[in-house]
Amino acid sequence: MHLQAGHDTCYDQSMKLEQLGPYKLEKKLGRGGMGTVYAAVDVTTGNRVAVKVLAPVLATEEGFRERFEGEIESLQQLNHPNIVQLFGFGEQTSYLYYAMELVEGSSLEEELIKGRRFQWRDVCHIALDLCRALKIAHDHGIIHRDIKPANLLWTPEGQVKLTDFGIARLFGNTGLTSDGGVLGTAEYMAPEQADGRPVTHRCDLYSLGGVMYALLAGRPPFRSKSMLEMLQMQRYSEPKGVCHYAPDTPVEMEEIISQLLEKDPQKRFPNALMVARRLEAMERGLSLRTERELKMATSDTDGFEIKPHGIENSAAGMGDTLDITEVVPPPDQTQDGATVDQSAGTKSPHIASLESATDQETGSDQFMTASEAKQQIESLHRRKNPLIALPTWILAISLVCTAAAVWYFLQPPPADRLHEQIARASHGDDRQLLEIENELTAFLKHYPDDPRSQSVRDIQQQLQILHLERRAKSQARLLNKRYPTSPIGPEYLAAIELADSAPEKAAARLHSLIALYHQPGQPPSISVFLDAANKQLPQIERQVKERAKATLPLLEQRVQKALDAFPQNPETTREICRAIVVLYRDKPWAEDVVFRAQEMLRRLNQSAAP
Repeated sequence: MHLQAGHDTCYDQSMKLEQLGPYKLEKKLGRGGMGTVYAAVDVTTGNRVAVKVLAPVLATEEGFRERFEGEIESLQQLNHPNIVQLFGFGEQTSYLYYAMELVEGSSLEEELIKGRRFQWRDVCHIALDLCRALKIAHDHGIIHRDIKPANLLWTPEGQVKLTDFGIARLFGNTGLTSDGGVLGTAEYMAPEQADGRPVTHRCDLYSLGGVMYALLAGRPPFRSKSMLEMLQMQRYSEPKGVCHYAPDTPVEMEEIISQLLEKDPQKRFPNALMVARRLEAMERGLSLRTERELKMATSDTDGFEIKPHGIENSAAGMGDTLDITEVVPPPDQTQDGATVDQSAGTKSPHIASLESATDQETGSDQFMTASEAKQQIESLHRRKNPLIALPTWILAISLVCTAAAVWYFLQPPPADRLHEQIARASHGDDRQLLEIENELTAFLKHYPDDPRSQSVRDIQQQLQILHLERRAKSQARLLNKRYPTSPIGPEYLAAIELADSAPEKAAARLHSLIALYHQPGQPPSISVFLDAANKQLPQIERQVKERAKATLPLLEQRVQKALDAFPQNPETTREICRAIVVLYRDKPWAEDVVFRAQEMLRRLNQSAAP
């Protein structure tokens, strides 16, 4: 499902094309709204290439030539193993064309159409390749805007290459889209893109999440028979968790995809680099955890800690590790990739070079290799900067700024600022709490004597409990996969799932499991769950005590209010007592408070009786 400005019709060439520049055309590989792609041979080198051609009838339509030239401009700037490489471009008998590398393989869309379901590790590797491609594009200020399985070519070696920059644009350059116009593919389009709002690099990250979802689930996050309904779903609907369609997907990967598919762009990852870091850390962590947790499930050691480790990618076929050094953004891009204004109408250097040559040799066919265009641009820069080049000044200033930044960041953050961040996140959800782990550590390290340090320690304890709960759930699922026929595995998993919302019930279930099945000589399918239950039970019981400690004083206040209201306002007393009984009658630690509430209700009923 495509939304494009102008015509969306595929045109055949009006004449039989045999050769464009040095490229002898062979078979047609495909057609699209932007032209036709041929397999070809470079007669000067013998190399096989792919040639994309914009027919004259499209070159005269509004926006099509500009978009085609924009695609050439984008590819010329992007030299990366995960992006199709540009070899040359030109114009011949009114046909605008460019040559790129020919990828022997299929697109990910073709694999999905065949019914293929990708395993989560394969999706992780594909996403890492795509993150590398997006990182280099965004670093050059280019937003692809149409990330989808059809634009991801899969080589026989298992490498992904991003193609089709036909609707890509520079940050801030809105020249290719009219007001309110939309370019992109609806199934993978970010909500703000569907609304016609300004497009940023976070739109590509949303589409990345949609692609990962589709590869795992075999379908995009949303499906609809009408384009309007699809756009509405992108704006307002929430997709089912990917684990609903692919149960073997790790919870950690589902969380990454969910964050990429956030409706609010600010809630997504800040950039492709951070996505790659999370994916590599997840893959390494799960690989280590699988071995470690199975071993620890039968040992006497407590806890399920995974030590920090590097994120160097050692998976087969992945190539070099992702460069995670900080990258200075382009002059027209802010540090987090936000959009800034650029001067509209400025022609790209390579297009200007081609037009200059055309002015000199009017009426003749033109062709220029990518390397020749680069040399011509560099020559123009040298003539404009005969002495000290601007990049030299920028480098010197950057070094000074870097030194100042290093000194600044070595200083501990102010206590007030740290505490403000901690306090704000502590009132949010679990994800916000996880995001302030470094701030908690920094506050307690640099300001241990601050009067607010105790409250910070309490929040840190909540975070530790959250980590333990997540590890316990992950271990429970892992053991259930390892022993699918265990008679007590589902009961153990159900108890652990209750630990967050109803720790009292979870503790009671674990006690019952241990009491019922504890005896020497049990098979591993039972003993590993009993060992895990014995290790988790103390932590859950501590959680129950903490909850009782925090809740009982509040309940005592409510009981006292019910007593005070009894003579004058019995209905208030009745409402408070009923609420206490309904909410806390199954909590052993609230037994005394519940009893007193029940007594007051009995007295109310007696006084109301005739």
